Amino acid sequence: MDAFGRLASVIPGYEHRDDQLALARAVEGALANEEHLLAQAGTGTGKSLAYLIPALESGRRVVVATATKALQEQLLTKDVPLAEAALGRKVRVAVVKGRQNYLCRRRVEAIQLNGLGLLGGDDVLERVLPWIETTQSGDRAELDEEPTAALWSELAVGSDRCLGRRCPRVTTCFAETARSRAAQADLVIANHALYFADLALRENGDGARVLPDHDAVVFDEAHKLEETAASWLGARITVAGVRRLATDAVQAAAEAQVQLPPRADVRVEGAVEDLLRAIAPPNGRRRLRTLPRERALVLIDELERIAQAVWGRSDELDAVAARARKLANDVATCLEPPTPNLVVWSEPGLLAYAPIDVAERLRDSLWSEGPTAILVSATLEHGFVERRLGLEHADRFDADSPFDFRTQALLYVPRRVAEPRDEAVAAEVETLCRLSRGRALVLTTSYRMLGEIASRLREQLSYEVLVQGEAPRERLLERFRAETDSVLVATATFWQGVDVAGESLSLLVMDKLPFASPGDPLTEARCERIVERGGDWFNDYALPVATLQLRQGFGRLVRGHTDRGVAAVLDPRIYTRAYGEHLLEALPSCPLVDDLAAVEDFFSAERPLARTAPT
Repeated sequence: MDAFGRLASVIPGYEHRDDQLALARAVEGALANEEHLLAQAGTGTGKSLAYLIPALESGRRVVVATATKALQEQLLTKDVPLAEAALGRKVRVAVVKGRQNYLCRRRVEAIQLNGLGLLGGDDVLERVLPWIETTQSGDRAELDEEPTAALWSELAVGSDRCLGRRCPRVTTCFAETARSRAAQADLVIANHALYFADLALRENGDGARVLPDHDAVVFDEAHKLEETAASWLGARITVAGVRRLATDAVQAAAEAQVQLPPRADVRVEGAVEDLLRAIAPPNGRRRLRTLPRERALVLIDELERIAQAVWGRSDELDAVAARARKLANDVATCLEPPTPNLVVWSEPGLLAYAPIDVAERLRDSLWSEGPTAILVSATLEHGFVERRLGLEHADRFDADSPFDFRTQALLYVPRRVAEPRDEAVAAEVETLCRLSRGRALVLTTSYRMLGEIASRLREQLSYEVLVQGEAPRERLLERFRAETDSVLVATATFWQGVDVAGESLSLLVMDKLPFASPGDPLTEARCERIVERGGDWFNDYALPVATLQLRQGFGRLVRGHTDRGVAAVLDPRIYTRAYGEHLLEALPSCPLVDDLAAVEDFFSAERPLARTAPT
């Protein structure tokens, strides 16, 4: 590909990478032959350019769907301009986001008509109104300050509230304008959730599509695709969602001079609160095999009463009725699942369901009938991802990371952890952070451990300790990059998609092996399904998922050829369990040690360590 030959002239310090070119050729072949491709390429391969350049050279319209906003931003501001420079031409590119990301002109007019009190006071108005009056895109990303959820819910319209083509402001709608731009683009950037939302509209024959017709889709960060697909095929019934429906019903009925049933808003809110009070745990998730029938039926009836009262009275009230009936159907699905492939659970404030296995649905809806699909990730467990996504017959590409982990990284795994474990782990993290002089990302497998470790570090260390939940994710990462000796303690989504190159991330700590909780409803149901089909729940599901998560976590450490650091996994099971060798083999080959002295040596010396394994 000639464009890759020109990269040296557009990227300062560009290094030719054989695996990057090999991946690009695999993508080129998949697009030309209209064959699906699963591509696993380690950190540093240059995946984005490897699929962007052949996609743009193909002459086809391509959608790139990512799992994170950070990667969308990187594609738009960094990778696409580089691809344009290499190709020697401009590319028509558009970013499409969910409707909830855009200011709604109809909502703003309604608020101005009915009073501005809903926006929360003069201080909020002073910050938001100048932007409302001047914005050309209506994209909330333009705001310097993250608006509160309550404020933004009054200014924006999610898919459940939108009137679509029936809206009187459709010709000036910010979301529709973004979709019109996408229809003219060669390359469309979206996220996984939006792609599946569009797929649902495509299946239903709905004319109000989110994405334009396209010939191919690249799913970057494809290791997260199963969870997104499960969310798309499932549903969530929340107290907040029902309350928002009730508020919208009252407002729309008043504007249309339509009479709702007496106390309809109070009754439906009370019904959902009553149901969730009976089924939701105080924290975490609880699997539900049955629902309190009478309570569920009361909620269904209250939702249906609202729908019947407003249906056919106005476009806005028809939208309210459709939302009410959708919620009622979702509750009915939880009450009497139509298929054994569904698992139902509750959390504080919500009731939810999702499919146990998405493979068959994806085969029918996407892989068989849809565009050519390229799935790309640094971690696609061979065999496992194909089975889970129903892509057994896809072509496969694999490439290791180009980084030299033998000299750039050290893996520290202690042979024992004292009891009580939580206190011992927190103390070990403190010791490690002293040796690394801060500069650490600490990944925990639970919010409980996050709190335990963060509290200990703040008491004992002089370094700045940043904690997930105390600021938006990107703000925390910005501070972590800027304040070189800081420590960031996080869990959940921070195991993936965090890109911090350089000295700020010199130590990566994982509190234990990231096995999913066997009591998690989805995990439990998926393991049961595997056993029912004659499989081994641990080797066929639990271990591959943990391996993928461990590899994702480890991948935060080395992001460039000059990076150096220590990865610490504070879990002796790597030595004592049969699966430990499998986990070690899944990680990049680097020195493995079990004593803190070796960690201290690594941080105090520049010389690379020879490969040694503890005996």
